[in-house]
Amino acid sequence: MNRIGCITISYKTAPVEIREKAMVSPGDFQDLMSRETELFALNTCNRTEVYWVGMDEGAVLARLAERSGMSVEELGKVSRVHRGRDALKHLFQVASGLDSLVIGEAQILGQVKEAYRTALGDKTTSTFLDKALHRSFRTAKRVRTETDIGRYPVSVASEAVELACRIFGDIARSKVLVVGAGDMANIAAARLKDRGAGSLVIVNRTHSAACTLAGELGGVPRPFEALREELVSCDIVVASTGSPVPIIAKSLMDEVMKARRNRPLIIIDIAVPRDVDPAVSKCYNCYLYDIDALKSIVDRHLTDRQGQAEKAHAIIAQEVDLFEKWVHSLNAQATIQDLFSLLDSYVQDEVKQGGLDGDEAARLEQGMRTSLRRLIHRVVSFLKEHPSLANIEHTRRIFQLDGNYQDRHKG
Repeated sequence: MNRIGCITISYKTAPVEIREKAMVSPGDFQDLMSRETELFALNTCNRTEVYWVGMDEGAVLARLAERSGMSVEELGKVSRVHRGRDALKHLFQVASGLDSLVIGEAQILGQVKEAYRTALGDKTTSTFLDKALHRSFRTAKRVRTETDIGRYPVSVASEAVELACRIFGDIARSKVLVVGAGDMANIAAARLKDRGAGSLVIVNRTHSAACTLAGELGGVPRPFEALREELVSCDIVVASTGSPVPIIAKSLMDEVMKARRNRPLIIIDIAVPRDVDPAVSKCYNCYLYDIDALKSIVDRHLTDRQGQAEKAHAIIAQEVDLFEKWVHSLNAQATIQDLFSLLDSYVQDEVKQGGLDGDEAARLEQGMRTSLRRLIHRVVSFLKEHPSLANIEHTRRIFQLDGNYQDRHKG
């Protein structure tokens, strides 16, 4: 278990202005890797995390610091490092929504799976992290089905809507502008519709995506070039695009607020990196909330979910134990012993079913044992000469040496 490590920069340790600088991909670390190493990177609005196996921890941290424009010392102040069992436990908690700003939110599992697809494309994961990630998917599924932690589905996007409703009260008369058409924007737009938003406008760089979302929710799609016009006329803005730089600048909002004659405007930016320049908050009567500002609202839900979270943590502990048991089996000698134990069980079963006794049973047992040992001799020799994790794991899967082998590569 000590071969796995993790560094996390999350809403618990760093403000959004730090998190938006720290987004990385597996490809950023490929020159540090070898055939025996693995790496997985996760970026969401609330965190950037890097998991590694067999790599030099200092080199990983230095590369992350370099990519985020910080020194290693500065990185240490805004991050946490987990190792071994703690790193695996953290991964399972993240995938299950227990480490999220909104406890139990379901969107994080899809984000972990998407990040895993990226790692697969970059070929940076192998036996250990493949198993760990698939086990995290299984754990998240158990948490969702065996507890009520997701009974009241919430997310950062839905909490953004709740904030808008608290400020405006009845939003039925409000014109709402959603900038973006991805998952978070989709959730926010749907929640706004459910809360009775009277007018819903969708603006997105890809106009077809805006049309699709607007069609699903009865909203109005507008081209991205109409952003300024819509900012002038709307009451509430929810921004969540994938832009690497702000798309709503201070200079733009100066023009917009002048055209609005300083009529109040609420902007809720749930994107990371942020879609709205923080300087926009200085515009008179323009009220800007970023993702960190949602924390006070989220805190109100903690009491309702705490009991279910305790059940979820118990499930995670069980799954970590199972994974740890699998890790301990990943050595050639233990696998060879398990192969011979499997051989013995086959022999005993056949002798019992043969209905023989005495010398006949002994001869059958000896003949079968000799034949089966000859059959697996090449496997045993190969493992002794090539005891890599991949070869050991393939052997254990082929011969079904673990009780849970069938779920090994399922999400």
